[in-house]
Amino acid sequence: MDNSLLATMERIKANLERKSQNSNIAADADPLHNLLDNTVTKQHALSRAYYRFGLVEKRCMEAMISKLNPMRNDNVQEIELKALDYAKAFQVSDKIAYRDLASAIHGLMRTVITVDRLNGKKGRIEFTLMSKADYMEDEGRILCVFNPLVVPYLMGLKEKFSSYPLKNAVDFSSSYTWRFYELLVSWAKDKKETGGLFVGWFTPSVEELREMLGVPPSYKWESFNRQVLVIAERELREKASIHMDITRIKTSRKITHLKIEFIQSDQIPMPLAGGELPKKPRKGKA
Repeated sequence: MDNSLLATMERIKANLERKSQNSNIAADADPLHNLLDNTVTKQHALSRAYYRFGLVEKRCMEAMISKLNPMRNDNVQEIELKALDYAKAFQVSDKIAYRDLASAIHGLMRTVITVDRLNGKKGRIEFTLMSKADYMEDEGRILCVFNPLVVPYLMGLKEKFSSYPLKNAVDFSSSYTWRFYELLVSWAKDKKETGGLFVGWFTPSVEELREMLGVPPSYKWESFNRQVLVIAERELREKASIHMDITRIKTSRKITHLKIEFIQSDQIPMPLAGGELPKKPRKGKA
């Protein structure tokens, strides 16, 4: 092969490597990089999965997912989350950040995530999020490896996925609110069809929504309504400027379904169709 062809091949290889580079990981090596500049991207099936994480575990999960490049197809290597980055992103003390990382690895390793089979096939698939979680107390960080079974829901995504800026969710004080938020993101209509508005609707059964949110069986309707729906509705309105209208649908005398309609009422950064994201500085806390 002559030198001109070799040079052309090298240019093509270099260009492809630049395009496939995990920009979030590369940026993380920059001491000035802010974790809140990352985005979280998932296939809809994972956004609508059935599991229960507490707030600390949810924060760690989403922060580490934000370090992945959803367009790559290679195997996931170790993903690092530093206590100092966690403290800065979620506005907690360094001491609390160390404690949170130490407590999170148990749930990240052992909580079972259940997803519906793809393409409308009956049945469900179960897996854990991580295949390894290592808390390095002396270094103030955790190193995790995503379970290979969950990787297809996070990387190499071409359709049926959505993204949101990590900074949009860091102020949530309830993991139920965070889960509700990503459900809304996954059901939002294409902004090209809504005049640029973040808007959508879906009608889950009460039992399906309870499973998605991981609400304990001990929560009867009144507890579910008061401690999950009402709190999520208020937090989404106050912290994300998303207004929800929840219509209770009865079958006989029992509430069996919820028609959930939502719309953005303020010009804050929201997800676009296909993972495209607008840029806007994070608002300060009230």
